[in-house]
Amino acid sequence: MKAWRTRAAGAVPGLCGMAATLTGVGVARFAYVAILPVLVQQGWFGREAAGHLGAANLTGYLLGIGVAALLAGRFQPGWLVRWSMLLCALSLFACAWRGGGLPWFLFWRVVAGACGAVLMVQAPVLILPRVAAERRGRVAGLIFSGVGLGIVAAATVVPSLAVHGLVPAWLGLGGICALLTAASWRYWRAAPSVTPSVTPALAPASTNAGKPRAWLGFSGPIMLLCLAYTLNAIGYLPHTLFWADYITRELHRPLAAAGFFWGCFGAGAACGPYLTGVLADRFGLARTLGIGFALKALGVALPLVATGTPALLVSSVLVGFFSPGIVGAASSYALEIGGAARHRRNWTAMNLCFSLAQAGGASAMVAVMDGRTSYAILFWISSVALAVSALCVAAIALLHHRQAAQTSSFIDPAPARQPS
Repeated sequence: MKAWRTRAAGAVPGLCGMAATLTGVGVARFAYVAILPVLVQQGWFGREAAGHLGAANLTGYLLGIGVAALLAGRFQPGWLVRWSMLLCALSLFACAWRGGGLPWFLFWRVVAGACGAVLMVQAPVLILPRVAAERRGRVAGLIFSGVGLGIVAAATVVPSLAVHGLVPAWLGLGGICALLTAASWRYWRAAPSVTPSVTPALAPASTNAGKPRAWLGFSGPIMLLCLAYTLNAIGYLPHTLFWADYITRELHRPLAAAGFFWGCFGAGAACGPYLTGVLADRFGLARTLGIGFALKALGVALPLVATGTPALLVSSVLVGFFSPGIVGAASSYALEIGGAARHRRNWTAMNLCFSLAQAGGASAMVAVMDGRTSYAILFWISSVALAVSALCVAAIALLHHRQAAQTSSFIDPAPARQPS
């Protein structure tokens, strides 16, 4: 019984982190994918205006990265997490009022996006540095599994509530976020700030001889990891933006088939982060991250060579599995190679680059598809981007190993011969 209680208590941080990402990204952001067609069908907004609301959320996410960086020095991270979760719930409740028109909805979708970014940045850096290294992968996976669980929850809740109108749908989504906020409120209120520390293996030597070169304060391995994570944003765009349209319009399959394969994507996203974390704890973060990027590239490229049901199923699950799964592994790897003292700064920079690539890549892909009937070029672009991400992780391992060897040889030189 005592061992069970200890294990349950150890799972609390990961579960509270999962509640944060489920609220801020899984529901407050990705639930809009499920609710957008209903907005158009029930006449709340036209298709163009509904598209602007989706873009407003991405804009809010980008703004939220900067807000998180500005507020981190003035407020406790736990305070930021609590109130961001509460604002996400409030934004969904506010959307149940149709009377405000498009400006009202644009404002609250920006708020939801900004708060989702704050939660994605602050929750992991508040939890992961205090987790033992041998458990860090699965705890990170538990935190980011909230993204996939939110997709599944929205795909389940929205259609059943939207039958009775959009007001119950918005209120139901807001209720989910409010319950998660209340359930984790005490943990975030009591969570202390992370005490800056340096990973022992990366502790700086007393002189500059053992220190890695840095650019703008970021080491070479962190820069490469940031590049890999940025390209990852381009890699998952075809599936998250165009997958349903590709299946229905290009492959001429029924809408039910598109819903089934999107559900497979969500199922992969729900279990991917935790299972990726388990693999990372067993085989190492670098190896798991590199293989994850490679398999995700394979999943994106699969429709280029096969379009049967098995190929679409494998593609949906693989890309869904590693989309949020890679996020947890990347955050843990940034902590491992950059140290706890710089983790918030490094992770914020990585999320900023990710959001810029996501917003710019989405706009570029829409422009590329103007007048085209085939999505093949997008699958090519994204699979190549993910392949380069895998190469970046391999380069990080080599560079990190070389720097560790140089530092070791400087700190522990061969003992000098004593004169006879």
